[in-house]
Amino acid sequence: MMFVEKHPLLFYTMVVVSLLIAMLVAIAPFAPEYQVLRPELVCLLVIYWVVSVPQHLGISFAFLTGLVQDLVEQSIWGAHALALSIVAYICVSSYQRIKSYSIWHQTAWVSVLVGLHQLVVNWMQSLAGYRSSTISLLASVIISTLLWPVLLSGLRRLRQNYRMI
Repeated sequence: MMFVEKHPLLFYTMVVVSLLIAMLVAIAPFAPEYQVLRPELVCLLVIYWVVSVPQHLGISFAFLTGLVQDLVEQSIWGAHALALSIVAYICVSSYQRIKSYSIWHQTAWVSVLVGLHQLVVNWMQSLAGYRSSTISLLASVIISTLLWPVLLSGLRRLRQNYRMI
């Protein structure tokens, strides 16, 4: 946290670059049979950054990230923004509790948060007439949940290398 105050440009650059990579993964072309295996990386990164530094990145960060995701994915305007704002609110309200959990308890929390994100986004899209299969929603949540420990350890290691603890 001290790093953010001393080197804010490098910290925010790291956050933006990680989100840009996640947005590219979100729009990368996959074969139709593998579309269901696409993780919700943007949601995972919002959870990670909000829980890690809630005093610098919070609900407004999640809302703006969601608006950008809506533009990039050409989805219903505000669907991801609303969903990520709800997820960020839960993370900001309970970040101390989430940080104290073991990685497996955190993974369970993340599965619930990603599931909530998927539920809100798909509810908003269903209001506009779009439908997603239940299997694709569950597969995305499962893949994202399995990716969480890898993402968590990778970003922690990156933050330690740049002394952002």
